[in-house]
Amino acid sequence: MIRVGRVHGCCVALLLLAFAPVADAHDHNRLAEINRNADSLLETLKSDAAGIAPTLDAARKLLDEAGVKTVPQPPEPTARSAEAGESATAPAEFDTVLFAPLLQQIALETGNLGHRELMEAAAPSGGQALLLKRGAFTLAGLADALSGDGGVLAAADNGYRLALPLFISEDAALAMSDGDRLEMATERGVFIINEGLLTIRDAEVTGTDAAPRVVDFHPFILTVRGGRAEIEDSRFSALGYDGQPLMSGISFASSRFAGKRSSGRVTGNILENIRSVEATGIADFSFSENRIDGARGIGLRLERVDHGVISDNLVVASGQHGLLMIGGKKTVVSGNVMAENAGRGIFARDGVGHATIADNVLLANGVEGISVAGGACVDIFSNAALRNRADGIRVAQSLGVRISGNLLARNQGAGIAVTDAISPDDETEITDNIFLANVSGISAERFSRLLLRQNDLSNQLPVLFAGALQYETPRYLTFQRSLSKASDAGFRISADASAPPSLFRGNGGQFRLSDFTGCHPGEGE
Repeated sequence: MIRVGRVHGCCVALLLLAFAPVADAHDHNRLAEINRNADSLLETLKSDAAGIAPTLDAARKLLDEAGVKTVPQPPEPTARSAEAGESATAPAEFDTVLFAPLLQQIALETGNLGHRELMEAAAPSGGQALLLKRGAFTLAGLADALSGDGGVLAAADNGYRLALPLFISEDAALAMSDGDRLEMATERGVFIINEGLLTIRDAEVTGTDAAPRVVDFHPFILTVRGGRAEIEDSRFSALGYDGQPLMSGISFASSRFAGKRSSGRVTGNILENIRSVEATGIADFSFSENRIDGARGIGLRLERVDHGVISDNLVVASGQHGLLMIGGKKTVVSGNVMAENAGRGIFARDGVGHATIADNVLLANGVEGISVAGGACVDIFSNAALRNRADGIRVAQSLGVRISGNLLARNQGAGIAVTDAISPDDETEITDNIFLANVSGISAERFSRLLLRQNDLSNQLPVLFAGALQYETPRYLTFQRSLSKASDAGFRISADASAPPSLFRGNGGQFRLSDFTGCHPGEGE
């Protein structure tokens, strides 16, 4: 029971008494080592010569030397290889067509968002597009076939220049590989829409530097209506129509009612000066070992993506969040580095469920390192949240969240904050975490129940608990002093006497309780 009497002097006395025998345990050397490893990671991130693997190694070193234990992850599902199917043997056929009817078909599935502006941006192309109707194409082969067609796809000094929007139909496949370089004409409103199979391996795709007809337009690649894209070991730059959904740079989209859902695998790529990478409503999405540097918006945006795998990526200096997840179930986010993004490192909201966020490093982001709002059954395990400008980890309006084995160091808010419970029966587990020099250790407001077990708060001085939780400080210190070293007993806190939980306020009904009858194995899944 939370009591709100005059306990401040008692808190201070008990705090000093509890920690006096272990004053030397305030481990400045440990914090200095973590700071050195964090500085080294930032320097590696800022080095143009450093690749993705060395930077991930630096992140792994930070976690290991700080004592963060990695979480064993299930093997990734076997990726579906890119197969052209019947298009590989069908005679290659293409044509120049009006693209307005094609956009209307896409609008039936994804909504008519931004299409009017897109048609205005592409007005210099005369409303025409190059349509790959059927068959398998390579960039070089397509350029040869179009050699007498007015420069639609013309050879440039160091590659090819596309001067018309390009549509890949469901019976067609286009491959870029072996050093191909494609320049898309920004000034002509060029983009690629893929409804078939698009393969990009060891290639480069960029927009031109010319001024667009419509402000904020940049070329983009959109896979939609059951298409598939395999994108590996390539470079992308100057892409993404700012402010327009699904045109953000590299995007994948499907309607929740689509008979065939789009899919994609994106691995080993460098993406610079794009708006975002975006996936909405798709299946079978894997995003791994990529570097997103200086995204103008959100680095990676997922909406209604189930069974996604987001692993071993670097997302640095995005204009908004590093990773935003909206809705979707059973996505695993592991081994990533989210650093110096203007918003949150990882933000999961509005119905994200049965998700695992593990083994990530969240460093020097503009708000929280990890934030979950309106989520259910979310495991936040073995991450390092350091030097973020707000809380290290923040959980609001969520159910069944477990926070375990994380390192929280030098965050400008709480190491862990819990607020606005949506069920009086829910319990948030906070176990085995390491706190060092945050503004406060654990903060809680309008919570229901908390379980604290085996957290290391010995270097979290002077403020252990903040918010409504501060009044539990004396009882917690007394509990800690009574424990034997081998005990794994938990300290439970109930807010029965505090303000009533804000039941379902703010999640907008984005998830159904029937989806979350049990969070963990054996509890109803």
